[in-house]
Amino acid sequence: MLRELSETKKIKLSYEKLNSLASILVRHTIGFGLIEVILQDEKIQDISVNAPVGSSPIFVRHQDYDECYTNIIPSHEDAESWAAKFRMLSGRPLDEANPVLDTELTLGNVRARVAVIQQPLSPYGLAYAFRRHREKPWTFPLFIENKMLNSLAAGLLSFIIDGGRTMLIAGTRSSGKTSLLSACMLEIMPKYRIIVCEGTLELPVDCLRDLGYDILRMKVREALTKETTELSASEGIRTSLRLGDSALIVGEVRSDEAVSLYEAMRIGALANVVAGTIHGASPYAVFDRVVNDLKVPATSFKATDVIIIVNPIKSPDGIHKWRRMLQLTEVRKHWLTDPSTEHGFVDLLRYDVKKDELIATDDLKNGDSEILKAIASNVREWAGNWDAVWDNIMLRAKIKETIVEIAKKTKRRELLEAEWTVKCNNAFHEIADKVREEIGVPKSKEVYKRWLEWFKKEIKGKA
Repeated sequence: MLRELSETKKIKLSYEKLNSLASILVRHTIGFGLIEVILQDEKIQDISVNAPVGSSPIFVRHQDYDECYTNIIPSHEDAESWAAKFRMLSGRPLDEANPVLDTELTLGNVRARVAVIQQPLSPYGLAYAFRRHREKPWTFPLFIENKMLNSLAAGLLSFIIDGGRTMLIAGTRSSGKTSLLSACMLEIMPKYRIIVCEGTLELPVDCLRDLGYDILRMKVREALTKETTELSASEGIRTSLRLGDSALIVGEVRSDEAVSLYEAMRIGALANVVAGTIHGASPYAVFDRVVNDLKVPATSFKATDVIIIVNPIKSPDGIHKWRRMLQLTEVRKHWLTDPSTEHGFVDLLRYDVKKDELIATDDLKNGDSEILKAIASNVREWAGNWDAVWDNIMLRAKIKETIVEIAKKTKRRELLEAEWTVKCNNAFHEIADKVREEIGVPKSKEVYKRWLEWFKKEIKGKA
């Protein structure tokens, strides 16, 4: 069509220009216009289109520059067109009876979570919020580089995940909960099956599948959606328990699926990781939300082994924000009604604002963690031997730190990505197993020495 039009107008266009014009035409007709262009920037985190559309520019949150405004002002026709496309793509309603639509947008390798609201919830008409996901999942080495957490936290989380514990990652909106959950999924050994239960597809299931994981995704109904053919999150979680021995990852705990999640925790916690995200700024806030808001019995809450708090911290002038992991807390089991007053919450890691990093508490240093003791009790070489447990945690931390240091030294950022994280984790487990067979105990010095030899040889071969 463009070629015929150019010939009619007697305008000579090369194939490259015709191809470029065709892409632009498709983008502005069946696509999402300049939203697609903005989403191509990997440092864009959020895009906001406010109502009434056409009266204000598009606002974005950028990785380097925080909140920014653009010179792009979408039209009312653009907004209506996007709404129709999201209805069709999601199969979910968006009308006066259902004024909220949560869905996702995929453009090649780019994925974004989309929230749409309209009248009567938004009295001035349609409004949009896009949350852009990283094209590759976050990893612990990437978080260490960005100071979201330190190597000690990475080593401790790796140990807890291998121990098959239950975890809730809590924080405010845009605090990095889902990103940290994605990184935790990469610490699960690929030989174990993973079932992911989500309302809006955010977790990096496709990437993990490409990396050789045995992983199954279930898409369930969003909490705010009233009528749809999708199963509820509660039914999805209960179904996961019938699908065999699996780790269970829940995208976000928002509503009555919390009861089913705790059912899964109580059934599956002895063998597999059960993890999810939830809104909450402290361990007690998580308890209050789960027990008082979501009506989970207080005794069932004890099935939570670990609560991880992530939240943004601000500069004194309020201009800059950085995401940080602030707390790793274990949930003790002896309390009866209120864990905050009965010493049911015990911090293992706590953020030091002056040092800008997580530090180990005395309870962790002295080996007073009941969760870590429970993990150790199932391993012959660790049972009753806190020094061996701490040695293994520090070994994992040292390996993560080494990956970051070598990536920085060699200027090879790909070493921080998911593919290398999985390779390094697999090599660590295999080497530790060989050392255990040879010596009887997986001594950290010997394991690290062999792992480092493997790593240097591997990156040299892939240079």
